[in-house]
Amino acid sequence: MEINENKFMSKVKSFLVLVLFTVIYFFFQKTIYPALAFLFWLVFAMPLAGIIINALEFLHLPQVAMTTIAVVISGIALIMVLMLVFYLGYLCSKFLKKMDKTVLGCVMTAILIYFLYKIFTETDESTAMFAPKAQEIHIFCTASHIFYTIGAFHSDKVKKVLDRIKFKRKNK
Repeated sequence: MEINENKFMSKVKSFLVLVLFTVIYFFFQKTIYPALAFLFWLVFAMPLAGIIINALEFLHLPQVAMTTIAVVISGIALIMVLMLVFYLGYLCSKFLKKMDKTVLGCVMTAILIYFLYKIFTETDESTAMFAPKAQEIHIFCTASHIFYTIGAFHSDKVKKVLDRIKFKRKNK
């Protein structure tokens, strides 16, 4: 009799942990990750872009080249934030593997569908001059969700691919 009760409590506890994880993860995904990306962009990308553009000013490059350099540096900053999100997924992988995979997969798919829906339906009502548009925020949220999911569920496969690349480099 106790075994069945423990099994039931385990299922209830697992469901409550899944709900708690979903709420916390969705909060982080919707608010913290875009704020982190924006902060990292302000701290890292803007000063670096200013230094590089000031250093290249004596070449009298056209405006298109300067804009391209600024976009590349901003892209590098966002990729670094996505790598951090991937690492957070990797750190949570042991915790997430204890949960029911089908329900967790459904939750992660629902979150992905939500962000994809928001990309195409969100209207931008922001009046701030330099704030990113709502569509840009949802694109970043979708990308960070994908990187988090890869880090959480497929990090062992990514590690194998990276090890193969390192092994090929050592043999050359």
